[in-house]
Amino acid sequence: MRVASKQAYICRDCGYIYNERTPFEKLPDKFFCPVCGAPKRRFRPYATDVSRNANDTDVRKARKAGIKREEAIGEALPIAAAVGIVVLAGLYLYLNNKF
Repeated sequence: MRVASKQAYICRDCGYIYNERTPFEKLPDKFFCPVCGAPKRRFRPYATDVSRNANDTDVRKARKAGIKREEAIGEALPIAAAVGIVVLAGLYLYLNNKF
């Protein structure tokens, strides 16, 4: 019998959703994604409802694009914060400079 509240996991590299009977935590550390071969550490919890066609190629490609977009925002955030700090420091020095 399947439990309806079981947690699904998504591969961050290709968008494959692991939603099998064996709990993800009980899989060996040597587990690899069956689609792209990514190691177990590249999976993250996936909260969205999983449908029957969740692992079709087109659906996986769309999810992969969404994951890449989220990761790109996360990678750009520290750079944007650093640039903002430099700009504010420059503005402070400019406004407080007495000629």
